[in-house]
Formats: sequence, C-alpha cells, structure tokens
Amino acid sequence: MNISRRSTLIQAGAALAIGGIGLAAVVYWSQSATEKSDSCKPASKAAEDVTGSVLCKALRDADLPKLLGIPGARTAFGGAMAQPVQGGEPSIHVAYVAGQYTVIVATHKPGSVKETEKLAGHAATLVTGTSSGKELYNLAVDYDAAGTGFYTVDVLMTDGTPMTKDTAAQFERTVAAKVLPTLPEWRS
Repeated sequence: MNISRRSTLIQAGAALAIGGIGLAAVVYWSQSATEKSDSCKPASKAAEDVTGSVLCKALRDADLPKLLGIPGARTAFGGAMAQPVQGGEPSIHVAYVAGQYTVIVATHKPGSVKETEKLAGHAATLVTGTSSGKELYNLAVDYDAAGTGFYTVDVLMTDGTPMTKDTAAQFERTVAAKVLPTLPEWRS
C-alpha cells in the first residue's frame, strides 16, 4: 500500500463517517430499543450490496458498546457505500454507530498491507493520515497471506472530535479482533 492509497483510504473513511453521521443520528434516535428492523438486509443481490450486508451484520452482532467500553449504549446502522477502485473491485465501506462512536469496516480487493504488527495471525498496520486538517488513524489487516485483499477498521468520534492515536488504535484492534474473523474472506 503506498502513501497516496493510504491517504485515499483515510479520506474515504472520513467522508463515509461524516456523511453517514446525519443518517445514523436519525436512525439511532428514531428506533425503539425493542424494534427488530433489519437494516442489514441487502438492497439487491449485487455483490456490493451482499458484501455490505455481511459487514453490517458482523458489526451489528459484535456488541460494539461492550467492545468500546460503553455497555448499554444504543447502536444504529450508519450507512454503506461502494467506492470504485482502479484495477480492483469496489471497496465497500459500512458504518455503524455505537453511542458516541462511529465504526467503519471496509473491504479492499486485491491488495495487502505491509506488516508492522499481527492481528489474529494476520499482517496488519496502523495507517495515519489527515482529513480536513485532522489526524485520523485506521487499522489495515490482510484477509490472508495471498494478497487477495485487506480490511480497514476505523473508530471515530461521531461528533468529529479528534481521538488520540493510542485510543483509536486500541478501539480499532479490539473491534478488528472480534469482527474480522467472522467475515467470509478471512482465512486462517
């Protein structure tokens, strides 16, 4: 992954987070705690919609409030988007809101990350970038050793307040360790 690709990933994640925050807030506050709407149902059978649905369900089922240290916080689907990629499949980004945090998981095919750490036995690296003058971080983790693709995990404050690198990295590693091994592309 080169520097310009990292910057693009950070900017795309930030754009999804910022754009999805308004929608997520409406959904978040309008849903009752007992409502069982399936916001993760794919809109169509298109590969992008199915992948988005899988990511959404993985985030929904991960108990994000517990993972982020805010048990009992409300959660809501924040939105999904497909980002065209030159020379690869579209990157699918899904946002989920948990309390004051927005969690974004995205797929990127093909590609791999330059390992600086391991997460559940997979090559991973913490990527740093800027968007609108704010420093942002996301964790990139390979699907497998073959270079078939990688995931990125972002945890952001829903209100746009910057997070420290240590806090963002801790939350992203925690979410990644719980969510990524449940996804179909993940290979041991």
